[in-house]
Amino acid sequence: MRSGPPLWVFRDSPLNGPTNMARDEHLLYLEMYRPAVVRIYGWSPPTISLGCFQRYARVAELPEQVRELPVVRRPTGGGAILHDREVTYCLIVDDTLPITHRAPVELYRLVHGFWREALAADGMRCELAPEEYPFPSPRNGPFFCFQEPGRTDLIVGRDKLLGSAQRRIPGRVLQHGSLLLGRRFAAHPGVDLGEPEPERVERWIEGFLERLARGLSLERRHAEWIPDQAVDIERRRGHYAGDAWTRRR
Repeated sequence: MRSGPPLWVFRDSPLNGPTNMARDEHLLYLEMYRPAVVRIYGWSPPTISLGCFQRYARVAELPEQVRELPVVRRPTGGGAILHDREVTYCLIVDDTLPITHRAPVELYRLVHGFWREALAADGMRCELAPEEYPFPSPRNGPFFCFQEPGRTDLIVGRDKLLGSAQRRIPGRVLQHGSLLLGRRFAAHPGVDLGEPEPERVERWIEGFLERLARGLSLERRHAEWIPDQAVDIERRRGHYAGDAWTRRR
């Protein structure tokens, strides 16, 4: 018997940048998946995502190996990310959950802690970056957010393994982030988890989802995309695929 409020869970195959961002934004504004929904996904082809406030012109300064990759602009802030061999999560929570009434850093700390515990349970050690680390921004931080860890990021030594960014609208928060599994490009900053087998990655994801549901006092429920959602997702995908948004800064 269903007993508690739900944490809706979407598991998607790798998709291109505009489609990924469109699905995230669609869920942010959708009323049916409350009080929380999480989407786990990947990227195909490899894509550079810009933070909402970054300058598009800086892509031209990247090494030749990566500057020709597709580029999409996220709805969230922070630095650019080279999405390739990784697990990406998108978590959306509404203001019926107490965590949304605390400082934004608390949601980062909470979610990153769940990832750390899930990895540690399977023998992978990492830590939350200490409090004295700054919060990098597009104004004072590096172009790629994985070049330099910030407060609450997951780190191995002094290198960044997982980071997140947020977008807030009245009554809801979207937070998404990337966990690096491997890096094929020399220009890809950060530290990765050594190209783990898919079965191991699945254990980490399951461990994260279990801890997330328990930590938010929610009941995990499987979610599927339905045909009625396709029109809005496609409209938003066109927005993220267009130069007007991607090159707006």
